[in-house]
Amino acid sequence: MREDVVILLVDLVESVRLMRQDEYETVSRWMDFVNVVSQEILPRYDGVLVKSLGDGLLLRFQAVSDAASAAHDMHRATARLNVGLPEDRHFHLRAGLNVTAAWSDGRDVYGTGINLAARLATLAGPGETIAGISAYEGLAAALAQLGGPGDTIGNAAARDELTHGVDASCEDLGDCFLKHFDKPVRAYRIGPAAPRTTMPGRRDSEAAMVPSVAVIPFQASSKTAAYLDVGTLIADGVMCRLSKNTNLKVISRRSTAVFRDRSDAIEEISACLEATYILSGSFVADRGNILVTAELSESRGNRVLWADRFSGRVDDLLQADSELAALIAQATHESIFETEIEHIRTQPLPSLESYSLLLGSSTLMHRANRQDFLRTRQLLDELINRHNRMTAPHALLGNWFVLRVTRGWSENRDQEAAEALGSTRAALDRNPSDALALATEGFVYCHLLKDLDVARARCDEAIAVNPSHALGWLYRGTVHAFLGDGETAVASTRRALELSPLDPLRYYYESLAATAELSAQDYENAERLARSSLMLNRMHLSTWRVLTIALVNQGRMSEAREALRNVRQLEPALTVEGYLARMPNANLNTGRDWARCLAAAGLPAG
Repeated sequence: MREDVVILLVDLVESVRLMRQDEYETVSRWMDFVNVVSQEILPRYDGVLVKSLGDGLLLRFQAVSDAASAAHDMHRATARLNVGLPEDRHFHLRAGLNVTAAWSDGRDVYGTGINLAARLATLAGPGETIAGISAYEGLAAALAQLGGPGDTIGNAAARDELTHGVDASCEDLGDCFLKHFDKPVRAYRIGPAAPRTTMPGRRDSEAAMVPSVAVIPFQASSKTAAYLDVGTLIADGVMCRLSKNTNLKVISRRSTAVFRDRSDAIEEISACLEATYILSGSFVADRGNILVTAELSESRGNRVLWADRFSGRVDDLLQADSELAALIAQATHESIFETEIEHIRTQPLPSLESYSLLLGSSTLMHRANRQDFLRTRQLLDELINRHNRMTAPHALLGNWFVLRVTRGWSENRDQEAAEALGSTRAALDRNPSDALALATEGFVYCHLLKDLDVARARCDEAIAVNPSHALGWLYRGTVHAFLGDGETAVASTRRALELSPLDPLRYYYESLAATAELSAQDYENAERLARSSLMLNRMHLSTWRVLTIALVNQGRMSEAREALRNVRQLEPALTVEGYLARMPNANLNTGRDWARCLAAAGLPAG
């Protein structure tokens, strides 16, 4: 029977000389080595000893990566056997590795490819393994076989992004002429993967501010051929969703594909990919239905943070807006943020990673709890101390002052406005084209300085610098809502929601999007978004105000009065006069109309 096989031929260097020196000792030591190969190395890598060649071994494997790893282990085994012996008695192996179509009778293998493995071995020096082009391509394929439809992964891609440095180090020897072969054979020197080296990073490095996530292709619980690529579809869909959030660095799928069927090697994955979090899992598919088990692990402490099951249809994974992928991504995202907040609440500031401080501060400042809000200031101060040249901590501090004022917690509005503007100025001094700093300064001008023209200009600058900056679009939409340009306001906030579908501050996005719908006088949509926002955060005062205004404009006064009761529970002292004093659009038609609606629902005049 003719079939594709992975052949490793191992040869003892200078066996004739060793036999002449001491035949008994050489044979005895060789038998010890063969025993180690048979009892330890071959079972480890699913290898089979086809036959002994006297001073060599012909071995067969299922995968090239296994054959390469077994060769490395054999070289190490002979090194151990050499300990304590004089150099001229040392055993050294050379090995030839080839993937070929060969004849097999169930006991032995035959064919030109077997001879080629032997000839490749003659190119090897002591302690080396030489592979033919087909073996090297096989190694690449074993690691990169999950390329999506239309993808082609060749030697360079496998070497540069997948294989090299993980399973082996591969040195191209070029075209080599071998005995009894008419044409040259492309050969590669295969060695163990070298220890990874990392470039020393600056303390102000952007990388320190963003945790990384590796999404490993999900494993099939059964090897049904029709569904083997579904694990890649799951991973691709989740990665696409996660990558839309600027607070996470999602590692390339061409790198994570290396670890398909090795998702339990959390330490190895973390070391090779420098991943903070690893998402992996398995699936069962049958008759178009699929059940997915997902698991999120943290490299710190090598612990599982979260695991859950999801069900759906296989064809859903082929859609750009896959519901199944969205659910897994959402749960993953929420777990990461909750983990970072837990670190912040339980660990002293100096021991926290910078990305924990950044993620935690951007989330905690939106919590209704005043203690959490004030804690955010400490986190941002610590970040600024560590990364004074970075723009993000300064910009976030500016946003913190805006929220402090809009929540009614400011003790001196003019001072807060000056400090907020000072923070955004500090950010822009460090990077004049930073989208976050520009958008935040726009919000400072909007809410604290009440200069809507400058606010609009800053937000326009932010999205000009980065057209995919979700917060820039959100703030731009809010400014246009106050100005009464409902059409632009709605288009901008909808763009923001599209750009950040998994944002942990989803409630905030939906709340401001509801304000935009008010400006466009689409009160049903304003109500829908407000209620959706309140499901995520019932303690957000302005969302209750938006809901009240939307209900009044629909003539549903009983429900409007109920919504206003929630407003007054959160801020008992609020009056129409106080509301107008706070709002940047108080002197515009939108501000006067919204104040009228609040009064109609029962808010005291002053």
